[in-house]
Amino acid sequence: MAHVLIGFAEALPAPEVFFSLHDAGHTVSAFAREGCRAPITRHLPLVGLHEIAAPERDAAASAAQLRAIFDGPDAPELVLPLDDAALWLTGRAELSAGRIAGAEGSRSRLALDKTLQVAAAEAAGFAVPRTVVVQRAADLSAPLPYPAIAKPALAIAERDGAIAKDKVHYLDGASDAARLAREIEAGGDDAAPLLVQPLIAGVGEGLFGFATAQGVTHWSGHRRLRMMNPHGSGSSACAALTPEPELIAAATRFVEAAEWRGPFMIELLRDAAGTAWFMELNGRMWGSMALARGRGLDYPAWAVAQAQEPGYAPPVGSTSETDPTEARHLGRDLLHLLFVLRGPKTDFYREGWPRIGESLSGVLRPRRDRVSYNAHPDFPGFAMREALYTLRCGLGGRG
Repeated sequence: MAHVLIGFAEALPAPEVFFSLHDAGHTVSAFAREGCRAPITRHLPLVGLHEIAAPERDAAASAAQLRAIFDGPDAPELVLPLDDAALWLTGRAELSAGRIAGAEGSRSRLALDKTLQVAAAEAAGFAVPRTVVVQRAADLSAPLPYPAIAKPALAIAERDGAIAKDKVHYLDGASDAARLAREIEAGGDDAAPLLVQPLIAGVGEGLFGFATAQGVTHWSGHRRLRMMNPHGSGSSACAALTPEPELIAAATRFVEAAEWRGPFMIELLRDAAGTAWFMELNGRMWGSMALARGRGLDYPAWAVAQAQEPGYAPPVGSTSETDPTEARHLGRDLLHLLFVLRGPKTDFYREGWPRIGESLSGVLRPRRDRVSYNAHPDFPGFAMREALYTLRCGLGGRG
């Protein structure tokens, strides 16, 4: 068994990853931004909590402090990054080989650069929305697929010694593109590249697997039942689905070309015509881990096992009729209701905006085949504490 450092502790998957490693017999510590009050830091038995400088304020200090954890007493054997910021930070910290139970080198670059992902997805045979790469303001003079979304090409951008997640822009027409071009010009050399794609209405899906040197195994999938924010966000509830063979074939080509190892998630958006459009690769842990773990797919523990033994292959198993078919995060589901009541920001979302009656029924109706995020029999009450923390943060309070 190993001592595994996970982080950031405030990341959405943190509790489920802790449970996975705890059940596998590992000891777990965590790193968090200074002042973090996430429930995992107060209500789960971590063997250590390391508060480090927020990379959003000082990336160099954050990386140095993460690296120092491995030079100190009771140093962990491995670190498992839980979100994009942590994935970026583990690369910046220049940890010694074999210490990261996750993407490194070219795999990390692929996980953090959506320009690389779009090219790889097209080569693998995924349906990819028409994409315009915007490196400078003049690129916005090209014909654009209105209504469009302009999203950051980099999951994490660094400028002036700090990291940031750049914002998404919605473009209804040429006037919006012109306004964005002026913003890019004002940003000068610090402006990060953007991907402009048509705004597609549809339902989000996830395609998951575990990549080994012998191939990809333990496929699973889900579709979003509810988004926390219907304008676009992570899910607050999802349902299991069986991945289609064509998508599995494309994903296999994608991860094999990248020489990927360990767990991965490919986000898709299925439109009304049935086309599943490639959105992005999540090359680290994801929020809906409760559904996979409820169905016997213990991706976090397997990632650690593979880091310990590169030839590791997860045990063969299958789901049964008693497996959960739905998972939901109570706090995010309650925030979903508030977003639905607030209503859509633009006309694009008005037609498909969730009906409050349907949302209320989905959130409040009990289901025997549903599991809750962050619930574990060894830690009763934790799921409720985490839900309340999420709700307070979502309402603008301090967790």
